[in-house]
Amino acid sequence: MLTKEILKQQLGGINAKIDFQTVEPFVRFAERWFREQVGQELLDYLASLTAPGIGQDEAELIDLAQSCMSWRCYELAFPHLKLRVGDLGIQKLNTTNAVAVAKWEYVDSREANLAMLDLALENFWSAVERIRPAAWTGSAAYKKRQGVWIRSAGELAEHIPTLGRKSRLFDQLLTYIRRAEAVYIKPVLTDAVYKQLKQRWSDPEADLTEPEQELLERIRPALAHLALFEAYPYLPLTLDTTGITERRSKDGTMEEVAPSADSRGTQKRQLYQDGQFYLSELADYLNDTASAHQWAGFYQANQARNGQPEADDFTHSSLVIL
Repeated sequence: MLTKEILKQQLGGINAKIDFQTVEPFVRFAERWFREQVGQELLDYLASLTAPGIGQDEAELIDLAQSCMSWRCYELAFPHLKLRVGDLGIQKLNTTNAVAVAKWEYVDSREANLAMLDLALENFWSAVERIRPAAWTGSAAYKKRQGVWIRSAGELAEHIPTLGRKSRLFDQLLTYIRRAEAVYIKPVLTDAVYKQLKQRWSDPEADLTEPEQELLERIRPALAHLALFEAYPYLPLTLDTTGITERRSKDGTMEEVAPSADSRGTQKRQLYQDGQFYLSELADYLNDTASAHQWAGFYQANQARNGQPEADDFTHSSLVIL
């Protein structure tokens, strides 16, 4: 789906004289990456929208998809563009009127590229959720994305704004979002209500009722804080064949001193406290609204916990014996 013209149109600052063959291998990797993000069905649908006369929504989806792939391609190619490898070895070109960039400028440019990739992804997913093409809602990728109640960096940032809309961070948090749902949210909802809401949330044909929407709004703040609490010990550290490393940044050179243990401990405790506060808000909402007909699983479990037998309900009975 990417061509030389599309790359230049989406990236803007790319050199007009760059040979497309130089970045073509990275184009293929970018397209494979995007296919993993959105699923084969949606990608095939977007690739089919090439005929003239497509609607405004479809044109917007194509443009945003091309933006995602273009910035991913550029981010992959960027470290390799500064050197030339040939029979004479590895060379760095520096013409008479050109000045080599400083290290901080190079690193800052890479971070800016990644920020544009994050923005493109968030805009694409926002458009997909608004337009909801059938190729998307009927796909396996849709079911996978609907498997959690916080689906994107943008939705996460609504509850913890300091994280920003960083899709790279969100990808790392997905495991901990699932863990937080199982460890913290499910016990409060009870198994029956948890499964009921999950099933409704994953069904593309289901329109959530107002109480279901309200319940989700109560779940998400608790889920956001507790997922980050679960992920907190792992985020600063990277494990690989060289051992355990910590990535730090200062003036674009990745050398900033990490925050003190006290600062990290304070932030981690605050995440847990905030998560527990929102959990209590969720429990209060369920206690106030649960009945034999709404959130029945929670209502019955709550009755059993309190040792109170469920009252007989004669609402729909035509005969009542006194």
